[in-house]
Amino acid sequence: MATYKLAQLAELVQGVARGDSELIITAVGGVEEVPAGGLTFAEDARRLQDALASPAAAILTKPNLTIPTETGKSFLLHPVPRLAWAKILALYSPFEMPEPGIHPTAIIGAECELGDEVSLMPYVVVGKRVKIGHRVRIYPFCYIGDDTEIGDDCILYPHVTVMPRVRIGRRVLIHPGAVIGGDGYGYVQHEGAHHKIPQIGRVVIEDDVEIGCNTTIDRATTGETRIGKGTKIDNLVQIAHNVRIGEHCLLVSQVGIAGSSTLGNHVILAGQVGVKDHVHLGDNVVVGAQGGVSKNLPANGVYWGTPAIPHREWLQVLAYLYKLPELAKRIEELEKKARSS
Repeated sequence: MATYKLAQLAELVQGVARGDSELIITAVGGVEEVPAGGLTFAEDARRLQDALASPAAAILTKPNLTIPTETGKSFLLHPVPRLAWAKILALYSPFEMPEPGIHPTAIIGAECELGDEVSLMPYVVVGKRVKIGHRVRIYPFCYIGDDTEIGDDCILYPHVTVMPRVRIGRRVLIHPGAVIGGDGYGYVQHEGAHHKIPQIGRVVIEDDVEIGCNTTIDRATTGETRIGKGTKIDNLVQIAHNVRIGEHCLLVSQVGIAGSSTLGNHVILAGQVGVKDHVHLGDNVVVGAQGGVSKNLPANGVYWGTPAIPHREWLQVLAYLYKLPELAKRIEELEKKARSS
């Protein structure tokens, strides 16, 4: 179990320790579950009061919050405490780093290139001519197809499938069950039958991308499907062939993006958003949960509903929608008066 002095944590996150800087922090947790002697997190004044009443020995919080004197607790002050909290949680992660090395059950094809300190765990299968960078960790039962490239410091958790000719950048994190480079969904109908269009393109994943459990990213028909750097993709997301996603986007669970659509940078798609094929979403677009995008959306807008419209208009639609029973009743009364007159 990791242990750090409060002063060490402050140095690691570029914060300031107040109180007992030599305090040994053996555990971290939210205010509801932090053990005695641990470190907890308080982002605002209300949560600070909860943290002060918790068993925690130290509290990570903002320097501009009013902290009572004589609390009996120590503090780690940081201007962006949520960012510092994320870094500290990583230090106390219970997941052990696998030791570098190749397990005897791993299968490696011909002409592969492996970097330094690579970990290939049990029953990993690596195809031919695969290039794997330094410090890459590939967990059990992963499959890496022929001619794939994986950059430095990537992590592939169990049961990840990477089909042939995929290119993955550096520091990419792929969670269990994800499939990268499966065939795009393309068919030609002729004489009552559906004839498959071969999908001969590739997938390119840029640096610092995270891909959630059981997410699927299809290879392009021709050319490439591309995920821009820093984009974070949740579980159960479907990205179709030839889609191009910009940098630092957020795609929440059960998003579906149809073929050849493009997203700009810093786009956010909330849960269960569907995007039609061949449409473009501009930079900084936000689409609310269960929205349906059927046409291009210009940059810097917030959209809601199906079909997705500007949020302010959607609120007006909702206001009338909730009045429909009342309006229907009034129409019936007017029709009765019209018939009786």
